[in-house]
Amino acid sequence: MTDTFTGRVRAQLREELLDAAAATVLDGGWQRMRMQAVADQVGVSRRTVYNEFGNKTRLAEALMLRVTERFLDDVEAVLVAAADLPTGWECAMLSALRAARSDPLLTTVLTGAASTDFLPLLTSEGTAVIDYATRHMAAAARRRWPELPDRETHLAAEATVRLALSHIVRPGPDVEKAARDIAELAAGYLTHHRGRPGG
Repeated sequence: MTDTFTGRVRAQLREELLDAAAATVLDGGWQRMRMQAVADQVGVSRRTVYNEFGNKTRLAEALMLRVTERFLDDVEAVLVAAADLPTGWECAMLSALRAARSDPLLTTVLTGAASTDFLPLLTSEGTAVIDYATRHMAAAARRRWPELPDRETHLAAEATVRLALSHIVRPGPDVEKAARDIAELAAGYLTHHRGRPGG
């Protein structure tokens, strides 16, 4: 019971620290964000913040993961509710791309001075975000369509996540077309492999 209570307390502290970091970024930008300012908002020591995240880069990664988690809640719900695979994949992508455009934190960190710190966390150093999103999207797809082959579903989900991140980082004018194109590639690939022996 003590471990469970301790875990809940730590999880709550982590959420409060991330809330404080996000508010600080929205207020003054990532470049001006200081670990001490995050600590002061929550009422803990700066050492507590460093113990939880390690450094400012890892804090940025944690913020990106939390944004990803929130997107995925809607993405998974849309995917699982779909009548068919192509429609589900397209609606899921449209949900993610629209959410990215409207999320104030993501807009701030990708379009302002903070982009130099955050862009690598979604591109060249984005392993944590990509892996997390890939696992969850693949799992949601196989929950809805259990006949989908595991390996191919994972590959389609990873390609989808990487393409979606590319559109989020460098958005084009037509988000509907981007969602449709990504879905056409992924759903077409999965439909080809769906139910094949050994798949």
